[in-house]
Amino acid sequence: MWSSRRHRPLSLARQFLLLQLVVLGLVLAAVVAITVQQTTQDFRSSRSSRLLAVAENLAGTGVVRSELGTDSTPDRLALQPEIARVSSLSGARVVQIVDLRGRVVASSDPRDMDAVATLRSPVSQGRSWSGDLTVQHRKMVGGQAPVIWAQEGAPPRTVGAVLVLEEYPPWWDRLTDAVPDLLLVLGIAAVLGMAGALVLSRLIRRQTRGLEPAEIAHLADHQEALLTGIHEGVVGVGLDGTVTLANASAHRLLHLPGDPVGRPVQEVVPHAGVADLLLAQGDSESTVIVVDGRALVLNRRRASYEGRSVGTVTTLMDRSDLMSMQSQMSAQASVTDVLRAQTHEFDNRLHTISGLLQLGEYDEAVALIDEVSRRRTRINETVTQRIADPRVAALLVAKITSAAEAGVTLSLEPESTLPRLAPGLSADVGTVLGNLVDNAVDASRANSGLKVSTRVTLSDNVVRVRVADTGAGVDAVDIERIFERGWSTKPSGPAGRGVGLALVQAICSRRGGDVEAANGDHGAVLTARLPVRPGRDVAAADQEHP
Repeated sequence: MWSSRRHRPLSLARQFLLLQLVVLGLVLAAVVAITVQQTTQDFRSSRSSRLLAVAENLAGTGVVRSELGTDSTPDRLALQPEIARVSSLSGARVVQIVDLRGRVVASSDPRDMDAVATLRSPVSQGRSWSGDLTVQHRKMVGGQAPVIWAQEGAPPRTVGAVLVLEEYPPWWDRLTDAVPDLLLVLGIAAVLGMAGALVLSRLIRRQTRGLEPAEIAHLADHQEALLTGIHEGVVGVGLDGTVTLANASAHRLLHLPGDPVGRPVQEVVPHAGVADLLLAQGDSESTVIVVDGRALVLNRRRASYEGRSVGTVTTLMDRSDLMSMQSQMSAQASVTDVLRAQTHEFDNRLHTISGLLQLGEYDEAVALIDEVSRRRTRINETVTQRIADPRVAALLVAKITSAAEAGVTLSLEPESTLPRLAPGLSADVGTVLGNLVDNAVDASRANSGLKVSTRVTLSDNVVRVRVADTGAGVDAVDIERIFERGWSTKPSGPAGRGVGLALVQAICSRRGGDVEAANGDHGAVLTARLPVRPGRDVAAADQEHP
């Protein structure tokens, strides 16, 4: 008895694996195409400049100018050695000398004699040119230079042109030149792509527990269990302001009571800022709120059923570590930008010094060198005499330079003093200081302020970071909650508004400290306090760096 076995469709994991392989193949093909295009552009850029220089050199030789400048017919035999020399030295495929009528009077190819030359611009215009040119259905790269003849007592005039061209190598040769780098990139991409596809395929099977889409559809009724399993917190709020849904992550992040469903939001959510956001109607952008030292990113969306609003759903994500890393990366990027700006400034100074030396202004050059040296030394000494921790000192030097680029003077107050710290505390102090200084510089610039001052001290086992700006200050209604609600006067970014201040609050809270804001004589004054563990945050660093 024969039995037939029904064909079983590919599983979701295998379909995903095949899709990943197809995408990987397309990416690899795109890399090859981009590599060939980049190689072509590099060849055009380098060779066109080179060939233009060769054309200008040949156009400037005496024999070429004299042969084309006289009224008699140019002597091809006199011009041919120069053409042979240029062809040999430059490797050019086509070298032509053209008279004022545009006809070839001498060429590396005798068949081109007396033919009308293919030029980008007429000879009479006397303009140089470099780039692509199609000659006899062949795409070439090269340059065109005018031949200028000047007789005694007469103005210079254009008497001809020199055209130097070279063919593009075959695309295979262009690809072959990039084979070593291409093979490395493609090899790494292939290995990573295959590994990623396999890992993702297994992750899909693991996440779905081997279930196929048809089987997963039967589990739609288990909504509450599914919400409990996701990592982000989810809180649903009805139109009457009561909690309709709260998963396990929301319980953990917001410290909710055992059964908050059906109870008013103000009753079950202890944090006033979170409660206000949950009760608001409509969609919201990503908002950063600090809860017990954790920087939470909240997104609120309206929920509707058959076009009728039934409340809102808010997701909560703990991004403390991510934002700390982002802040440190931003600090590094700030240092990099400062170094780039200093390099540009150094180049300008060097060119100025070179010009002064060429003009014989030696005293002015020495004075400029002394001024630049004194300025840089003064900044470094001002910081390092008071800040012994190298990471914090380096950040301050970078911020001083960056603020100066923005037109704001950042000063370190004389009371500042900070020893070498342990790496962990040093990183936190740098993050707090960097965010407060950036916020102060932005506030000062927005209010046409020109000064920002900072003070960093260690006393009574507490590191205090104080930053004062010349901005517009903080409104009295906001001064108590600017850290809780991620308050900011700047436009919203990818992670919401006020990420820097929220991160400062999170770091200080995690170390048992705090941060406060007040209005000073000329703007806002922000003070952060980070407690120090005796014998660990300072003494350990001294032992590590004797």
